[in-house]
Amino acid sequence: APHVVWHHPFDPVLMFKILIIHTLNNLSDERTEYLINDRLSFMRFLGLRLSERVPDAKTVWLFRERLTQAGAIDVLFNRFDATLRNAGYLPMSDQILDATLVAAPKQRNTNEEKADLREGRIPQDWQDKPSKLSHKDRHARWTLKFTKAKRQDDGTISSTDLAIPFFGYKSHVSIDRKFRLIRKWKTTDAAASDGARLREGL
Repeated sequence: APHVVWHHPFDPVLMFKILIIHTLNNLSDERTEYLINDRLSFMRFLGLRLSERVPDAKTVWLFRERLTQAGAIDVLFNRFDATLRNAGYLPMSDQILDATLVAAPKQRNTNEEKADLREGRIPQDWQDKPSKLSHKDRHARWTLKFTKAKRQDDGTISSTDLAIPFFGYKSHVSIDRKFRLIRKWKTTDAAASDGARLREGL
């Protein structure tokens, strides 16, 4: 089984349940943090009291990153799906396939560091400083996020969608249409093709 290193005051089961909220509701890490603090239903699901500290967006990102690096996402969601099946929630209906972009923290890398990363190398300065390397995201990638053009001052709207550069990951989920429960989940870099996930049944 994959080994996940998680030296943090927050319980890993709590963090996994946060990822379920995050994924099922197509939320950003920041929005996840806000809604956990705002919604009593989320607090109850997580077993948190009003006075308890809620993991912030950076902690949510870090936990997901640890799971991704360890290859543990599939293992955990297979166990989660087995638990649902044992409880009688069998996937009898259609599945909804969805992909959500998840932003990675800004890296502020130098041009030399970016060049090394594009070539699949670890920058020398990072190798010499393990603490710096542990805070760098080497798996996120750039893609284009398309959004509808806004109305101009003259009232017209461009027929061309806006292409916005985006750096991070893509969260792919398969959700049972009847029960609204996540059945499968896969995280890739943001540049990964959605078509490949469809061929995988996710």
